Amino acid sequence: MISNKILQRTFCIAHNESTGTGFTIDVESRQYLVTARHVIDGLTPESSLGVMRNGAWQSVDVGDVWHSPSGADLALLSLKNQLSPSHEVLVVGDSASYFLSQQIYFLGFPYGLHTEAAQINDGYPVPFVKTGIVASFSSLSGGSQLFYCDGHNNPGFSGGPIVTVSPRQQVTVIGVISGYRFNEEPVLLNGVDTGLNYRSNTGLVIGYGSKELLMQARAAKSGAPVG
Repeated sequence: MISNKILQRTFCIAHNESTGTGFTIDVESRQYLVTARHVIDGLTPESSLGVMRNGAWQSVDVGDVWHSPSGADLALLSLKNQLSPSHEVLVVGDSASYFLSQQIYFLGFPYGLHTEAAQINDGYPVPFVKTGIVASFSSLSGGSQLFYCDGHNNPGFSGGPIVTVSPRQQVTVIGVISGYRFNEEPVLLNGVDTGLNYRSNTGLVIGYGSKELLMQARAAKSGAPVG
């Protein structure tokens, strides 16, 4: 069962014309916002990011903006002020913390949709929750682990957390959603290729592990102090 430990840490975010998902992590008593790099492409340090609250985009100030130098679709933003409650959530950095076929959950805002529960979440919308299993993973040289989950993703989940939940309700963030693998198929009319194509969702969710995020947060020490 997914609890408010991660629900209240997950936000619908926007930058320029791009919308997606972000979530907070606390590292050494400082809070950071995590998302996929492509969601905030072009965001500069000491600027602001849109976060949905009470049905409108609220401006949230950020400090440092870090992108993975390894090419992983990861971004870490130093918050100027604490954004979420500091619920206990474990963030791990390697595959020893999860295994093939393990059940996972991923959270986000597909097409900007959300659960209307602002009255119990300080005005912030509550994300959708989907589930799947760890299907495969491999190492990136000098970077974060790339892995695939068997689940049905949609646009808008990018940047959201991929988590496991223990029998004792320990929420562990194992990665960040980058997107999903798709196939392009030809559009046929009476068996004749029209020259058009459509994209079909393969059901493979693409994610990156949290290792680089943890390393950067520990080195930066620039997030918002957790009160």
